[in-house]
Amino acid sequence: MTLKRQLFIASLLMLLIPWAGLQFVLELDQALRDQAARQLQSQAGRTAGFAAEQLAETPTVAAGTNVIYADLLSRSPNLDGYGDDWPGYDEEESRQQWQGTQQAIDKDGPELSWQAAVDQTHLYLLIRVSGRTADFFNPGKPRQPHDQIQLQVIGDKHTTRRLIRTQAPGAINAIDPEREGATDYRISGHWQAVSNGYQAELRMPRPAPSSRLGFQVTWPTEKPVATGDGRVSAGPTSAHIVTRMPQLENRLAAMIAPGQGTWVLEPDGWVIARQTRDSETDEAEFDSLSPLQILERISLNGLRALVSFYQPEPSPLNAETHRMDAGELPSQGLVRHREGDTYMLVKQSLGDGRTLVLEESLDQLLALSGSTLGSVISRSVLLIIGLMLVLLGYASWLSWRITRLQRAVSASIDDDGRVLGTLPPAKAKDELGDLSRQFSQMVDRLQGYTDYLES
Repeated sequence: MTLKRQLFIASLLMLLIPWAGLQFVLELDQALRDQAARQLQSQAGRTAGFAAEQLAETPTVAAGTNVIYADLLSRSPNLDGYGDDWPGYDEEESRQQWQGTQQAIDKDGPELSWQAAVDQTHLYLLIRVSGRTADFFNPGKPRQPHDQIQLQVIGDKHTTRRLIRTQAPGAINAIDPEREGATDYRISGHWQAVSNGYQAELRMPRPAPSSRLGFQVTWPTEKPVATGDGRVSAGPTSAHIVTRMPQLENRLAAMIAPGQGTWVLEPDGWVIARQTRDSETDEAEFDSLSPLQILERISLNGLRALVSFYQPEPSPLNAETHRMDAGELPSQGLVRHREGDTYMLVKQSLGDGRTLVLEESLDQLLALSGSTLGSVISRSVLLIIGLMLVLLGYASWLSWRITRLQRAVSASIDDDGRVLGTLPPAKAKDELGDLSRQFSQMVDRLQGYTDYLES
C-alpha cells in the first residue's frame, strides 16, 4: 500500500471525531429530556392537585353521556341567520367543521348539523338543515305540516319546552305550547335560507350547569315513517352542555411557564379548560447575522434534524380540537402538533375520571433544541469540523509533497541509470525539505562520479 493511501486511510479515522460527537450529543439530549420529563411530571402533579380543588363542586360528565359542546365566546355573534362570525364555521365543509352532524332516516335524506356557543349569560345555537327547502308555518292552516324546532331544557325539578316556527325567513321567537302559544321573548333569533337548505340562529338564557338541553328539528315528509304522522324529527333529545371554564383557565395560566400548554379533559375527552403560553424565543433577523452566526444557525439546524431523526417518533396531537382521547395520548413522551412543532407531554389523573394534560415545547427545554446549549454544541461541532478539515488538508498537502519529490527523483535518472538533471532546490525547512536537499546532493554527487567515469 502506498504512503498516499496510508495517509488517506489515517485521515479517514478522523471521521470518528464527529461520530463520537454525535453519540455524545444524542446521549446528552436523551438525559436532558428525561430530566425535563421528570420535572414536567412533578409540575403536572402540582397543577392537577390545584385543578381538582377548583373542580370539586363541578359535576363530572360521565363517559358515554350525550354532550353538546359549546364554544366559549369573547363576543356575541350577530343574530342574522348566517354563521360566518361563529368560530370554526365553514358553510362548504359543515360536516368537518361543525360539532354535531346527524343523518335523517336514510343516507339520501336531509342532514341536520348544529353548533353551540356560550357567553356569560346566553346560549347560542346554530342549526342547519341541508338537503331540503323549508315548509313554513301557515297561520290560516295551523295543522298543515311545516318545519319547526322544538326546544326543551330539562332541569332538576321541571322541564321547559318551547316551539319555534316561522311564516317566512327572518326574525323568530319561541312560543310556549303549554300557554296557548304565548311568545317567550327571552328566546330570539333569525331564520335564513342558505345554499341547499336553511339555518336558524338562536339565542336563549344559559341553562344551569346541572341542566340538560334537547332540541329536535321536525319537517314533513312523503315517505312512510315510524311515527305515522308524516313527520321526521332529528336532533339530540337530551344532552349535557359542556364548555370551557374561564375561571379555571385563568388560574391555570398562572401555573404554566412560557412554551407550555395544559388541558383539563372530562372522562370522554371533552376539553373543559385549555391554556397555553407562547415561547419566549427572540431570534435575530437573518440580515443582521454575521457569517459566523449564520454558520452556527446552519449547524444548529443540522444538529436538530439529526437529533429528531434519532428521537422516538412523536405521536400526532391536534391541540385545537374540542375533544381529545386521553387513552391514546402517551403517559409521557413526545407529541407533534399540526404546525410541526414537537412537545414533551405528560398527563395526570385528577381522581374523578378527569385528566390533566401538560406539555412543554422542546425549544424551551434545557436540551439540544434549546438556544443556549444548542449554540454551545453547534460551535463545538463547527470547531471539530474545522479541525477535521485542517487535518485532512494537511495530510493531503503532505502526501502531495511526497508525491512531487518522488516524481522529481524519478525524472532525474533514466532507466539506464544516467543522470538527466538535478533536483529543484527545496526551500522548506522541515524534514521533507531536508530529505529533498539530501536527494539533490546525492544526485549531484552521482553526476560528478558519472562524469569522472566517463572521462
